[in-house]
Amino acid sequence: MSHEPIIHVPTAESGNPPPAIRRCAIYARVSVSSQDSNTQLTSLQAQVQACESFIQSQRSMGWELVAPPYIDDGYSGGTLDRPALIELTQDVEAGKFDAVIVQRLDRLCRSVGDICDLLPLFSITKTSLVSLAQAFDSETPTGRLTLHLLSTFGQFERELAGERVRDKFAITRASGRWQRSGIPLGYTLTDQQELQVNATEAAVVRDIFQRFLAVDSMTQLVEELSILDYRTKSHTSRNGNQHGGNHFDRNTLNQLLRNRAYIGEVFYKDAWHPGKHEPIIDRALWDQVQAIRSQRARRTGIPTAIRQVEHFPLAGLVFWHDGSAYTLYESSNRKELRYRYYTAPKITSAQTDGPGPVTLPTHELHQVVIHHLRERFKDPQSWLDGLPDEWKSWPEFDPEHVKTSLSKLDQTWRHFIPQMVADVIRQLVNRVTIYPEQVQISVNASALSMLLKGFMHSSSVPKKAPKPRRRTPNSIASVTEHPAPLPPKD
Repeated sequence: MSHEPIIHVPTAESGNPPPAIRRCAIYARVSVSSQDSNTQLTSLQAQVQACESFIQSQRSMGWELVAPPYIDDGYSGGTLDRPALIELTQDVEAGKFDAVIVQRLDRLCRSVGDICDLLPLFSITKTSLVSLAQAFDSETPTGRLTLHLLSTFGQFERELAGERVRDKFAITRASGRWQRSGIPLGYTLTDQQELQVNATEAAVVRDIFQRFLAVDSMTQLVEELSILDYRTKSHTSRNGNQHGGNHFDRNTLNQLLRNRAYIGEVFYKDAWHPGKHEPIIDRALWDQVQAIRSQRARRTGIPTAIRQVEHFPLAGLVFWHDGSAYTLYESSNRKELRYRYYTAPKITSAQTDGPGPVTLPTHELHQVVIHHLRERFKDPQSWLDGLPDEWKSWPEFDPEHVKTSLSKLDQTWRHFIPQMVADVIRQLVNRVTIYPEQVQISVNASALSMLLKGFMHSSSVPKKAPKPRRRTPNSIASVTEHPAPLPPKD
């Protein structure tokens, strides 16, 4: 079958000068890589040879191949993001060619939108697009109309093929067979696309579900599974790459615990339906696990903004000794209990020479702070010694008044409700610094001054003559506590 050239170049007549050179380039593409093909002539080779033969047949009209073929091996025609095509468009834009030859239009692209994106490039650079299987001239209105029609049919064929594949998946899923990319841990896939229980892996899955009922948090379960060396499903892709086989993290563990394939279901049309495979988890265990997961869901947690002061009176005041701030954590309701912590900041091993920061239960750190406050209430001399010299002369810091007032505060402490205790902590403590083996507590001297002034109104201690006002009325002085030991470790 003869091919008509797309570009109408007049034939050289006898006695006339030879025709101008028409610089040609070849583009070829296949969707499935042909590198491993054992056939004698691959599709790519056939495309290139056909284009080369056509250019050779037009040599009398000045056509000449001036560059190696541009080849995309294993790239879909549904996208323009292809290495060889990108390089070709760059060279066309640079004006290196007069014509680009393809065997068929769908080798270049299979979308009307993509054709509309490419046509202006060929038009502006006055480069012709030549298809051996379809005779048209991209430089004429009729040729461009033909090009659009062919692109429309190409896109229709592509979408129709995708629809057939989706119908096949739907029929397979509706029949209860497995039709998904990942095979769940605990199963293997038979030649009939049916899940078959793998006894060894199934035992691991059951153990994970049982352990979930016994632990208090996902973090604890992840740590246990890592110690047991439990790993995710391992599989090899078509390209020979190994995937999976890693230790569980929170995401992969959550995916396993909510996978309804373990109770014998398959996913079809955005919903789960009864499948043909044998369940690994019985319904009672499944319901128990899902009920706990629902209770622990983040949406049932307590937002930071509405946490009660009595639970976190040291919010924003706790720091590791390098200045890194502790954050707050409050669990959701678990068996009528909530767990609260001052969470340690994340510090890399390069940032510290010794032990890193540890997360502290709120009640333990509060007890350390309360103990040292009450010790100073009984013997406030270290506070008095740490005051600026100017402050020592103020009436509220008279040693006898300080000792008497704070002693009364300590004696009545046992009558304080939790909210009152939290208020005192929040007012007096300026900063809590955590060290590997001790805690350093700084007191807000301005708040201490206000507290002692309040006692002066009801105190019988003689008042001294007023002293000059402080130069900076709102200034805050910190009185540093002697280091206190951390709560003992279990």
